[in-house]
Amino acid sequence: MRGRLNEGRSSLRVSAIAAVAGLVAMALSGCTLSKPPSHSETVGEALPTIPPGWGTGDQAGTVQDGWLRSFRDAELDAVVAEALAHNLDLREAAAMVEVARQTVIVVGSRLKPQVGLNIGVGATRDDGHDSWFTSSKGLAGAAWEPDLWGRLRAQRAEAEADYEAAALDYEYARQSLAAMTAKAWYDSSEAIQLEALAADSVRIHANLLRLVEVRRNAGKVGDLDLAEARGNLNAARSALVRAQGVTAQASRWLETLVGRYPEAELKGHADFAAVPPPVRADLPSSLLERRPDLAAVEKSVIAAFRKEESARLALLPRFSLGLGGGKLSDGVLSLLRLNPWMLNAQLGMSVPIYTGGALTAEIEIATAGQQAAVAAYGSAALVAFREVENGLMSEELLVQRLRLDEAALSDRTEAVRIANVRYQAGRISLLSVLQLQEAQLVSRAEVIKLRGAQLANRIDLHLALGGSFDDNVAAERAVATDQNVGSGVETPTLG
Repeated sequence: MRGRLNEGRSSLRVSAIAAVAGLVAMALSGCTLSKPPSHSETVGEALPTIPPGWGTGDQAGTVQDGWLRSFRDAELDAVVAEALAHNLDLREAAAMVEVARQTVIVVGSRLKPQVGLNIGVGATRDDGHDSWFTSSKGLAGAAWEPDLWGRLRAQRAEAEADYEAAALDYEYARQSLAAMTAKAWYDSSEAIQLEALAADSVRIHANLLRLVEVRRNAGKVGDLDLAEARGNLNAARSALVRAQGVTAQASRWLETLVGRYPEAELKGHADFAAVPPPVRADLPSSLLERRPDLAAVEKSVIAAFRKEESARLALLPRFSLGLGGGKLSDGVLSLLRLNPWMLNAQLGMSVPIYTGGALTAEIEIATAGQQAAVAAYGSAALVAFREVENGLMSEELLVQRLRLDEAALSDRTEAVRIANVRYQAGRISLLSVLQLQEAQLVSRAEVIKLRGAQLANRIDLHLALGGSFDDNVAAERAVATDQNVGSGVETPTLG
């Protein structure tokens, strides 16, 4: 009888080992995950027909990187480098990339066995005895969930896509910061020039007041002209004070971007750099793969796809394997003469039978999330197309406006010269001179603003086209991210 019992136990052990081996083999082979939507499939579902070219002008040619170098300003290069090294918002973005990278490791760890150790020593004494009863334990255990259907792998793939999206968002944050810093540099230059123009206005009105005083003393004009000249001088002085405040604010904004204390000491040049030659825009369809922010949103579509796949696979049974063993020694075991050494093996299966519709709802939620991600991608792409079209249009319009305003400034400068001569000769009134003088100042200010707008639009156009400010191509960084997910890839560094 005992021999048959031993044979039965031996047969049971063999069957258990065979079952475990079968589960391990199935887990290692596993079901293959579904293929995520390709770039063309995502674009086809999210966007209307994309035209073969841009609507403004002939912009054929490959988009070039290194646009910051085209402005030929070493000080601007240094300011941008400082911003990349010390800007706090960019540091925050880098930290979020690290969070996403570590999340991939956390989610991926569920595919591996979990091993633990539990060690302890204790002593007990009650009122009826003078001696202590000691106990000790030393237990080790391992647990593993074989991913037969791919649910855990789908979750890991979702985390990887989220990490890739975060890395691409960080890259776009670098590009945006470089563009923002360059624009702030030229905004500071514009403010300095407008402040200088306001100072010129003060000098002009001061000279005009002296001229009026001379003519009044000569009896050629009355007190009305004198009061008018004094009033305009005071107004010009007020405008100068306002312009000085704008210059200080522009400087503080620039200092904030580069990570300095905002004390209004960092300023741009007193003149603008020359606008670089026109840029090439390539094809609209290439924009979708070149801009890091659009590539990031596309990765979010893949993450939503994996989330929906994981929700569907949650309907299938789950299996678990457990193995534990060690030594457990205390007074009770000694009295019962039980062996303190033990070994425990477990094989479990969990089957969702009724969950009140929760699992089905999770699938619907994930499906809706995937649809929302596709719509968000289409919306982001349309915004990107609009930014490029507006930038290309503004390139042409600003050139035309600047040419006309420079001609108007030249004409008004000549008109002011003639008016001053005629006023000294007593042939026109002071009001006519003031009106012409104000028109000239307005034209000078408009030319300054248009030149600043040209530089700002060029920077915005580079950013909209997805061209990198340096020689690192965003697409190459995305490929490196894809290859290094889950393999100890380092977090992007500042600068």
